Amino acid sequence: MAEEDTQEAIKPTWSQKVGLWGYKLLCAVLRITPIKLVATLGKGIGYLVWAAIPSRRRIVARNLRIVVDPMLRPKKLRTMVRRNMVRTSMNLACSLKTGLMTDKEEAKSIRIIGADTFRQCGSNGHTAICCIPHAGNWEILARIRPHFNDVEHFGSMYRRMSNPLLEELVYRSRTAYGCEMFSKEDGLRAVLKLARTGGLLGVLSDQFTQEGLFLPYFGKSTGVTPLPALLYKRCKGKGHLISVFTRNTALGRWDAELGRLIELPEGCDSLEEITMQVNLALEKCQNENILDGFWMHHRWKCTAVFAPQDTLQRDLMVSHGKLPFRMLVEVPTSFDEAIYTIPALRLLKASRPDAQITVLCPTAQQAFWQTMAPTVTYVCTTDATTDIAKQLDADEIYKDGPFDMLFMLGGNKKVYKKLKSILPVFTCAFDNSGLKKIRHRYASTHTGPPRNRALDYTQNMIKGHMLQKVEADLFCPTNGNAEATGNFIAPFSTLGAADSWQEEKWAQLVRKLGGATLLALPADEPAAREMATRLEIPCLICAPEAVQQHLGPQTKLYAVDGLLPQLAGAAGSQCTVIMASRLSERYGICLGEGHRYISNHTPCHPCMQGKCDMPTPCSSEITVEQMLG
Repeated sequence: MAEEDTQEAIKPTWSQKVGLWGYKLLCAVLRITPIKLVATLGKGIGYLVWAAIPSRRRIVARNLRIVVDPMLRPKKLRTMVRRNMVRTSMNLACSLKTGLMTDKEEAKSIRIIGADTFRQCGSNGHTAICCIPHAGNWEILARIRPHFNDVEHFGSMYRRMSNPLLEELVYRSRTAYGCEMFSKEDGLRAVLKLARTGGLLGVLSDQFTQEGLFLPYFGKSTGVTPLPALLYKRCKGKGHLISVFTRNTALGRWDAELGRLIELPEGCDSLEEITMQVNLALEKCQNENILDGFWMHHRWKCTAVFAPQDTLQRDLMVSHGKLPFRMLVEVPTSFDEAIYTIPALRLLKASRPDAQITVLCPTAQQAFWQTMAPTVTYVCTTDATTDIAKQLDADEIYKDGPFDMLFMLGGNKKVYKKLKSILPVFTCAFDNSGLKKIRHRYASTHTGPPRNRALDYTQNMIKGHMLQKVEADLFCPTNGNAEATGNFIAPFSTLGAADSWQEEKWAQLVRKLGGATLLALPADEPAAREMATRLEIPCLICAPEAVQQHLGPQTKLYAVDGLLPQLAGAAGSQCTVIMASRLSERYGICLGEGHRYISNHTPCHPCMQGKCDMPTPCSSEITVEQMLG
């Protein structure tokens, strides 16, 4: 009964049968169609694909900026994209014809270069691991098997098709000339056996793989397969790495380059180092005719897990990388909330050595984020008259290549809509952001004891992207003024009137401190100067980005909750903060240590209101002695 159920489960569907019949019909037509006509039809299909699928055009444009020049602009880029898509479609169409060609057609269409070197490396018990890029008509490499009958084993790795009927038919076509095909879904046992016994084995070595190594390819790090290096090491001294590729030379004609040995430097014996040499060799092959490359797939794509943990991989990123791993971070519109993202940005910057962060923020925050180097490289404004996409197109930003990830930490729908022109990128946002078509979502709520808001961002990054936990470095203050001294008071809150303290108590506090400076933001300048005059103390009106110039580890700030305590904590100042409307465990200062929080825990606390609706504000019961500790 169980066997009958299994047979029923694997019974082909009607769609699979239709797919098989359609493929057989196509093969019958291709068998009698001259290769040049197939190539011409393939080019026509390429023009249709180019015109009809803008998302694919964007992928090709992204790839060409990486492999050719990051400064390629649309006028020249559009021409290259069209030519590549037409060439790729032609090669793909001809790949279907390749296995159906007669010997006479094959002799006219395919020229083999480097056959002797290719043959020698796979004979007498030696194994040639053929590293093949996605370029030209790579199906030729299965078709040329009869030219190497003196080599006992001639095999290639491949990926199975989802339609089992088509898979069986294509497998028979590929093996008809004696080429052994090894599916990665079947594991590596048979492949490793061939590597030990000797022969010729092909591996599409530039395939993106999330489970592989993070190494530069054309100067930009991406997931690459370590399989050629693994097979080479299993050969135990009898292995040879060869870069093998095909290039289109005319309509319906290709060269198969088979004889380029990959020479490994002395001492190059780790999987990472060998794979890096394979990448460099494939780059040289591809550079001979960039437009032959199959750039229609997302070669430098990013997924949720993007950071290498291995030290050697990180070193190779630095030594061979040219283009950074680019992250766009849209921070919350509220300045108070945006400060809590600083530890998360530091975590992203530390995740890999080629990481680069561009912050997208309101104009009011721009100058502050520009002081956050080296964590932040570029800052663009989301509410400026110049469109955000045009700001990102400026030469200074454009020169570093395409963007890889977009973190919508603020969830601004208008900004997200304007950023669609930079796609494709891997996009992350909170699950309550309301943004559609987001690849990865963070939890917007936290269960358990209250934790600092900054931990919501960092913990989501650690969990969502499997980043290393380095919290000790994330929450350190930024560069404050080490020579600054004295006491400061900040009686004005950015959260509203609910966060306040009576002026007479500020006066008592100043007398007991023996003097202080009133610190305020430009928005509160008139009221701050009047209060400072009444208290007979100096007044310092300070923009957010300048707070670190006046405060440091030797200063103390007494304040009500809001933006200024956060900025003071970032400068390393010790802060005592009245938390009237919010919970200190949740909204305490996220940078620095040793801060004190004072609250009068009435039934309505925390109220999260900007204006107190009670007869007597809860902060009015807080005493000067409590502030002084």
